[in-house]
Amino acid sequence: MYIRRVVGSLLLVVGLGILFYPQIEKKAYHKEQQDLLDAFERLGTIEESEQPVVDGEIKDEVGSTADSEEADLLEGVTGLLQIEKIDLKIAIFDSSSVEALTKGVGMIEPEKQFGMNNIGIAGHRSVTHGKQFNRLREVEPGDTATVVTTDGTFEYVITDSFVVHQSEVSVLDDQEDPLLTLVTCTPLGSRNPPYRLIVQGKLVNGQGEK
Repeated sequence: MYIRRVVGSLLLVVGLGILFYPQIEKKAYHKEQQDLLDAFERLGTIEESEQPVVDGEIKDEVGSTADSEEADLLEGVTGLLQIEKIDLKIAIFDSSSVEALTKGVGMIEPEKQFGMNNIGIAGHRSVTHGKQFNRLREVEPGDTATVVTTDGTFEYVITDSFVVHQSEVSVLDDQEDPLLTLVTCTPLGSRNPPYRLIVQGKLVNGQGEK
């Protein structure tokens, strides 16, 4: 009888864990995203701040632990993507690796430069992982997307939204004008879908280094 009660209690705990795991994972994801955003926005302040003076002497080690932690957090982050239409503000990584796309969105061709090339940015639409590109379908021509990097701010106006087969990589080719090309799987919720939702915008404000 005792063993049956113990087993029953364990099954109940496991069941509750399975039930609440998606909510716990979502909260953890949002916390990590906010930490990334905060750290990136403080980046300039951290780099340019004067060294503190303690008892008349400059102390390099003061605050070094916190700065080191933020540097680790920002490893691979190249900018922030903001789309007000869908309440999106997310870190852009210089890679579209599995690890990068679990934290934010990633550059498909990291050698390209904002304000000069057609920048492809990939992101998930996983409901479990919260915001990412879940609402990308709602973005329409005339909406705006803003990219903030340490080199400057680049504003794009959305010009098109369409679906292509995953083999049609020509959507990432450079054009006469600098572009932003957002890429995600479609339809939402499908497992390994062969199609990609493409949202493309043209640079209207901001200039990369020549």
